[in-house]
Amino acid sequence: MRKSALFILLCMSGLSAYAQQVLKGTVKDATTRQPVPGATVKVVGSATGATTNEKGEFELNVPANAQLQITSIGFENVMVAASLIRTTPVFMKMKAISLTDAVVVGYGTQAKSNVTNSIASVKASELTAEKNVVSDFGKALQGRVPGVYIASREGTPGNASSIMIRGAQSVSASATNPLIVIDGLVVDGNTISINSINPQDIESIEVLKDAASAAIYGARGSTGVIIITTKKGKANSKPSLNLNMYTGVNNVPFSRHMMNTAEYTSAFNDSRNNRIGDIDAILANPGTLPANRIKQLQDEKTVLQGQLNGLKMADRSTDWLERIKHKNAPVNNIQASMSGGGEKNSYYMSLGRYAEVAAMGTGQFERYTGRLDVTQQVNNWLKINGNINLTQSVNKDMANPVAVAFAARPDTPEDPVLQPDGSLGYYVGMQQHPLGAMMDNKNKNKTNIYLGSLSADLQLLKELSFRSSFNATKYNGLSNNFMPASLYLGNFNNGQLKVLGTDNFSYNFDNYFTYNKRFNKLGVNGTLGYTYYNNELNGFGYELYGFPKIDNVSGGGAAATYGPSSNIGSFNTNNREISDAYFLRTGIDWDGRYMLNASLRRDGSSKLVKDNRYSWFPSVSAGWDISREAFLMQQRAISQLKVRASYGISGNMRPLGYFDARNLMKATSYMGSQALILNTTIGNPDIRWERTKQMDAGVDVALLGNRITLTADYYNKTTDGLMSNTDVSWIYGASNMPDNIGSIRNYGVDLQLAVSSRTGTALGWKVSTNMNINRNVILSMKDSTAPFGALVFGGPQSRSKVGQPVGSVMVFESQGVDPQTGDMIYTDRNKDGRWDSNDYVSIPIALPKFTGGTSIMLSYKRITLDALFTYVVGNKVYDFYEQTLRNYSLDAYSVMPNKFSNLVDRWRKPGDVTDIPRAVTGVHGAGQVADWNSKPSTQFITDASYLRLRNISVAYVLPAKILQKAKINQVRIYGSMENLFTITPYKGFDPEAVSNTGIVSTNLPNPRSAVIGIDLTF
Repeated sequence: MRKSALFILLCMSGLSAYAQQVLKGTVKDATTRQPVPGATVKVVGSATGATTNEKGEFELNVPANAQLQITSIGFENVMVAASLIRTTPVFMKMKAISLTDAVVVGYGTQAKSNVTNSIASVKASELTAEKNVVSDFGKALQGRVPGVYIASREGTPGNASSIMIRGAQSVSASATNPLIVIDGLVVDGNTISINSINPQDIESIEVLKDAASAAIYGARGSTGVIIITTKKGKANSKPSLNLNMYTGVNNVPFSRHMMNTAEYTSAFNDSRNNRIGDIDAILANPGTLPANRIKQLQDEKTVLQGQLNGLKMADRSTDWLERIKHKNAPVNNIQASMSGGGEKNSYYMSLGRYAEVAAMGTGQFERYTGRLDVTQQVNNWLKINGNINLTQSVNKDMANPVAVAFAARPDTPEDPVLQPDGSLGYYVGMQQHPLGAMMDNKNKNKTNIYLGSLSADLQLLKELSFRSSFNATKYNGLSNNFMPASLYLGNFNNGQLKVLGTDNFSYNFDNYFTYNKRFNKLGVNGTLGYTYYNNELNGFGYELYGFPKIDNVSGGGAAATYGPSSNIGSFNTNNREISDAYFLRTGIDWDGRYMLNASLRRDGSSKLVKDNRYSWFPSVSAGWDISREAFLMQQRAISQLKVRASYGISGNMRPLGYFDARNLMKATSYMGSQALILNTTIGNPDIRWERTKQMDAGVDVALLGNRITLTADYYNKTTDGLMSNTDVSWIYGASNMPDNIGSIRNYGVDLQLAVSSRTGTALGWKVSTNMNINRNVILSMKDSTAPFGALVFGGPQSRSKVGQPVGSVMVFESQGVDPQTGDMIYTDRNKDGRWDSNDYVSIPIALPKFTGGTSIMLSYKRITLDALFTYVVGNKVYDFYEQTLRNYSLDAYSVMPNKFSNLVDRWRKPGDVTDIPRAVTGVHGAGQVADWNSKPSTQFITDASYLRLRNISVAYVLPAKILQKAKINQVRIYGSMENLFTITPYKGFDPEAVSNTGIVSTNLPNPRSAVIGIDLTF
């Protein structure tokens, strides 16, 4: 019995070392001292574990001598003895950028350390609401990625930005935007708008800049590819609710103003008196002038004198540019999201609303978004993911009366003139009142977009997986534009209603295998797949005329007649494209030091005839991480030193019309019956898509634990088969024919440098700067020039010319103002005494020479300051505004339009030295034409380089103690300003708000925004 008792005591004493005890602890962020919810706490060597709550607290049964491992996304892993946790919290340091992070590439991901292509990545932390008071993700990328030039070319609410990667690769101004892929959905053509995706729903944006990375997208990738990955839930995490909202105002800052009443009167009188003086000088010495010509001059003088005597200016003065401003236009955003997940599933859902009111004129953009993403691990070999994104965007009551504000006389009454029947009248001539034009805005453009995907991932073997995904988008738009009979625009047709709609549906069905295997130091990977793409674009519309002059009558049922039948063919269209492709990507690496990757895609499209339908798009790239060599492995300063190079071929079919390869008839009507006519475009069966061959060489450097990172790339790419329309003889019954007309080259350098403080320091900071230097030149064309953009009536010709960059303008070369006469002097290049198109010079204006941005982040305790500067250097614009307002003649409404106030510095007497010619109407100057002083010339080309403080924001995180009772995990309060200031030599409205042809026409300037907001996490 005694032996038995002794044996039991010995066993109990031996087990005492393994006795379990309850351990309570807290996990906090080492920088902010805030709790870290959702962190995983595990006992080393066992399956026992727990997850921290919203206060960062956990409770766990552990052995007496246990070691704990604590992990959380975005933080460095922590190993700590359980005994230490009883007395102090565990502090986790934010993780530095990891070279093993996954980078999204076409049809898969790659470890960042193994990437041998030029790929830039922007994470969700740079897309937060306070850093981007914008309506689309394109604007959010401005200044953040080298080689990506983004411009908000129009300040209209909801207007999407223009994106160009490494220069223009097409002679079509509308074909420079990159391909966009959203969660596997290929976005091409009119299938989606980039402002339909809420930036706050985006997890990361990858930009594939070189052909080796974009070649996997074949005939659509040559202008670059932007891959968007939206947010998803995380498995094994508690539900997390986030609410982010801000409110603020927009206003338009500019210093350009119109003439006041006294200045306008002076300009009007000077222009008539100067012409009368010219006539008097001719009549004083007529010589052999014919009698009829003398009579014409005398009659013109009488008319001019009558205009002088008839000018009656009221004693009031209004700057109508200032008057049509909305100085405190509201802008609001709210986003609510919830995410979480269990052991085998995860979810993410969000609802959002963004709205902004026009800062000039009238109108409002409003967008509602909803998103649901669900992932389910069905078993150990099958995972299913489904998501849907719903967007409704509405532009309504849009009126942009800038041109009317330019023209309006400064003595125009404050209130619009009304006729006895209540309709709008005119103060002088038939000139519109700016506020009356703002009433002509009964329009509404609604777009509904349904974007979704369903995918299945099958783990066939440990190293072999298969993915099948179906991605689709439905795009429905309806535009109603009603012009009442009582207002200006509808007056000519007794009211007009135009209804236009779109019903577009596109999808791509992707199926591919992925293989990953390591054989000791040798790593092998490969992707093999097939994709099918279908894109249907359908348009419909009609016009109705004849409405009664009654308020609030806008329905089509009140109309009296249909509009012209000639519009039926252009309003009602049906287009469809089908394409498919096989693709292969493979790569090997040896010990992470030597990397070799290659891809091949065979792509085809129904846009082309059978013989030209398919083409091959190959690429190859290689890299060497020198830091992993033995002679550098022992040092700790260099985390990465990788050199890489690539070469690839990709295509661009965006300029290719759906029927450009075919001859078609066009439906019309004749004498009220059905008829057919030749299409305005002749089909070309030999046409093919543009092809780009690009070489890239780069280096990636990471120093001092990734505190210093540097990326540098040199690229050289040539695009051949440039697509444009060539003029044809009238005998064909058509005006032009699509054709491959030449080749173009872009070459340059991308640079990016980032430096940051050590993790965990009280004062944290990071500075990141980037730059792109790009040169563009047209190498060859079938003709010496080709049109680049839309024709601007009365303005310069936007052309592309061999030996110059795209987007040049054909204008006269100005030599300034003649101090003796006050008229312009233009170079007569061929010395024939005439000034015509033979005397034009070609001036590049559309493309900048340098672009870039610099971001600065400072954090101290709970306060964070972020600032983003963007700059553009060498960008020239043609100021068509200025040109049109240099004409002093009466317009079609029998009124001389007002002028910019800078014209008060015009030439007035012999000997004056100025760059603004005299005020004169009628024929004048050496060419003796009415527009001599306002001809398209180099006098209207100005430097539009600029430095802009794109965004500055300050955020404060409330102490956790204040939030504990309310059970709120985190509260951030922030203030932000967008486009705070701009430094530029440009005297116009906005150096960024310029069409991609480089011509300023009716572009509204971008507003300045100021908002305050709050970010709550529960």
